[in-house]
Amino acid sequence: MLSPNFRKLVYLIFSTLLFGLTSLLTTYAEEDTAPVELEKIVVTPGRFTIYDGTSARISLSQKEIERFPLIDNDVMRAGHVFPGVVSSDYSARFSVRGGEKDDISVRLDGMELYNPYHLQDFGGAVSLIGLELVQNTQLLIGGFPAEYGEKMSGVFDLKTRSPNTEQFSANFGIDLINATATLEGPLSEKGSWLLSARRGYIDLILALMDVDEDYKPQYADVYGKFTYQVTQADTVTLNGLYGWDKNRIRLDDVDNNLDSQYDNSTAWAKWRHTFGDSHWTDFFVFAGISNQNRMTGKADVDNRDFRFFGTKAEFTTNLFDKHTFRTGVKWQWLTAQYQYDVQERQAGVNNYKPILVDVDDDGGEFSAFLQDEWQVHSKIALNIGGHFVYQQYRKEGIQRYEIGPRVALAVKPMNNLLLRGAWGIYHQPISLMGVPVEDGVETVGRAEQASHYIIGAEYTPSNNFLVRVEGYYNTFDNLVGRLREFGRQNQIFAPPESGEAKGLEVFMMHAVSNRLSWTLGYAYGIAEEIAGGTTIFRQHDRRHAFAVSSNYQFAPTWHLYLSWRFHTGEPRTPLIHTEVRLPDGRIACDRQFGETHSARMPAYHSLDFRITKQSSYRRWNLSWYFQILNLYNHRNLDQYAFSEVLNEETGAIECAIEEEPLFPIVPTLGVTMRF
Repeated sequence: MLSPNFRKLVYLIFSTLLFGLTSLLTTYAEEDTAPVELEKIVVTPGRFTIYDGTSARISLSQKEIERFPLIDNDVMRAGHVFPGVVSSDYSARFSVRGGEKDDISVRLDGMELYNPYHLQDFGGAVSLIGLELVQNTQLLIGGFPAEYGEKMSGVFDLKTRSPNTEQFSANFGIDLINATATLEGPLSEKGSWLLSARRGYIDLILALMDVDEDYKPQYADVYGKFTYQVTQADTVTLNGLYGWDKNRIRLDDVDNNLDSQYDNSTAWAKWRHTFGDSHWTDFFVFAGISNQNRMTGKADVDNRDFRFFGTKAEFTTNLFDKHTFRTGVKWQWLTAQYQYDVQERQAGVNNYKPILVDVDDDGGEFSAFLQDEWQVHSKIALNIGGHFVYQQYRKEGIQRYEIGPRVALAVKPMNNLLLRGAWGIYHQPISLMGVPVEDGVETVGRAEQASHYIIGAEYTPSNNFLVRVEGYYNTFDNLVGRLREFGRQNQIFAPPESGEAKGLEVFMMHAVSNRLSWTLGYAYGIAEEIAGGTTIFRQHDRRHAFAVSSNYQFAPTWHLYLSWRFHTGEPRTPLIHTEVRLPDGRIACDRQFGETHSARMPAYHSLDFRITKQSSYRRWNLSWYFQILNLYNHRNLDQYAFSEVLNEETGAIECAIEEEPLFPIVPTLGVTMRF
């Protein structure tokens, strides 16, 4: 929650920066305005592409993302613009089509990342991957092929750009919450390198403010990449990603005090060998360490220590111009230690449920996939495959493997009409790095499972106009736990057993000209689950969602982006907070909960805009943006929370239900210099 003092400080800083920059930006450089063209049709439904280029087919170039009104220019937040994606202002995490936030696989250059978010105690507000590193991104939210395994709702697949091979260059950027420095350049005629570092300074801003509560969130990350062309057919790439977080919160409500520290590092090497133009292999070696030390409340402890290493190999070949055949295998060894000792508060006065779990385990995992995309006919394409996963460390008596078949079909009855359908079974194993100890679980059982049924159509009446409609029905079985987030709404979690989600999504995009384009998206969905024998709405059930946006280049190097978003409220559990007089005369608060998810949050809506400007000088480039989120300052709510307030006149405790708001009107300015 942003205080009035914080808003005043933001206005002061950014109005000063804006005045100074506008006085400097007097040089205009013509920008390439190549025609907007549509990308090649793909077989997979539920697929959105963000890449470095220009397109109007459910795709966004990196330049377009840079023009979005996004907090921190976070590439993970760019996925929030698509229908079917459920997100929050406070989090870079998101869920799709009724799933949970931890049902999304995040991959970077072919490597699946573990929990790649900063400020994890607040839902993962910032991702570890900066937009300036990304070349292209694909978001898959249903019916994805067998090469993507071990998550059951969606995939966010990122590929980093190649380092500068011509000359040394440096980029420096600053915005509302962090500063970034990126260095890159050639390393001999065959190699190149890139190093990027980022430091968040929310703690420094809060230190300048007069706030009643003591907050001190700190975070930083470092990414490095090295590429070397060994031979004409062999390329070696080394990647490393490290993230660090330290959070401290001191509140009057001691149940929600927090001290935590996170370290998360992954390193991997990739060797690609090509056999001509149509066949290649990718061989990976990887390792990582993740540590969490977290103390909440009076003496609650949640410490986790994970380590892993492994290898994987993938082979791709194009046969007879009709088949794209892919197969791969992966093996990894994991070790995990959990120390979880938490008094979870329940409904009632001083009613706590102790949960004590100690886990010290290790074991191996093996997975494999096989898929074939076949151009059956000039108007028919088929993708068929399967994914296999085996976990050696599952508890005795439990089946240790799963097989998930998948198939997708695309039919093109007319040049401007494409019909798609897909079905698949998707397994999400409970990894040693994801045991739901919050529910008292100490051993790993069978994988969670989802089945996807998808049918849709794309209609392109002209080269620059697209209409897409897609319907889906997903089932979820063997569900275990869910992602926990820090907050003052202490809930009783009833782990669901199964669930289902169904809905309809519409997406339209029109590139009116090289200077003007607009998009419109609508999603209708119902997501339910069975918990304790009762059917309730899932946490991310969002009945209606609507978004419209427009991007206009009103001068050669000036862009204006407008966006309006609306969605109906998500389910919530009613809170009841009553005063109870204790025998000694003191007043305590009795926290009770109504029927689970029997009420809803108010509807959300926000108007956002952003202006971007790029200027080229003799030896350097300057780009900046100014944006305002929630332009008309609508009070959107994040949650309702229990609160105990001290009455200064009587000295008694008063029990209240407080509204926890999302962002008010937030002006932001960011600057990037490239040398």
